[in-house]
Amino acid sequence: MNILTTRVLTSALFAVSAGVASTAFAAEADLQQAYKSTDVKSALINVCKTETSKGGKLTAAEVAKYCGCAIESDGKLTNAQKWQIQSTINQKKSPSTLAFVQQQNQALKTCFGPQLTTKLQTLTEAAMKAAQAK
Repeated sequence: MNILTTRVLTSALFAVSAGVASTAFAAEADLQQAYKSTDVKSALINVCKTETSKGGKLTAAEVAKYCGCAIESDGKLTNAQKWQIQSTINQKKSPSTLAFVQQQNQALKTCFGPQLTTKLQTLTEAAMKAAQAK
């Protein structure tokens, strides 16, 4: 689960700090079950939808859009890119400094559309302020 979570969190534009996706992935058992599915991609999207909906920050349509875009984007990462992301994290650096992550984030913005992108940015800022207040 660790690598999958890392990939999705670094590839999903605002996922980490938005709080929206802080629950984007369920317990390891749910992910393992998704990987046993005959349609893994759809199963992962469904796990994402279920968990992201629990945050109560997005509408059902926004959750569907977010999860579809995030899982699709994650699926395009190569193993070499995943290793590069993990290496960057291990160096205590932000994966957002990597050129392919920046390109992926641009593609996610396009996939999300302007309304969802703006909403995720707003949620990200609120989550960051709340985290700093702690």
